[in-house]
Amino acid sequence: MLQAAIDQAAPAVGTDNAQVLKLRQWRAAALELGGDVRRALPEFDRLAAAFARTGGPRHPQALACRRQAAYCRAQLGEAGAALQQFRDVLEDYRAAEGDGNEAVGELRRDIVMLLLAEQRIPEVLPLLADLHTDFAVLYGPDHERTREIAELIERLRRTGES
Repeated sequence: MLQAAIDQAAPAVGTDNAQVLKLRQWRAAALELGGDVRRALPEFDRLAAAFARTGGPRHPQALACRRQAAYCRAQLGEAGAALQQFRDVLEDYRAAEGDGNEAVGELRRDIVMLLLAEQRIPEVLPLLADLHTDFAVLYGPDHERTREIAELIERLRRTGES
């Protein structure tokens, strides 16, 4: 249904029309959620370019689509490319929103989780310590996210001692 709406709207109002881009973004998200990550990835890349073209490289939707593309790359086993894209998006979020933005914290967490999946523990521990400190300030020491990071640090330290 979304594709049919896109096919009708795009020729009438243009492919870079805000509503057409939103429909395409929903379609890409539906593809990803449906497990069709291979088709979702190039669409997120095209959407990121379109949003950057129409609203600038740090347009919130351009950043969101680049972030989703990084998730797709990670799901496809492209860990190196995903990690680089997460880091690039993180820098642009920081430049646009500052370090106190929730998306910045979540991107930092995503990077840590990808490094963990790659078994890059020595790189992870200092990042986790910094993330824990920042989450404690942003959310408070008893917040679920802060506790999750503290528990992960403790598990990794215990595992490293074994």
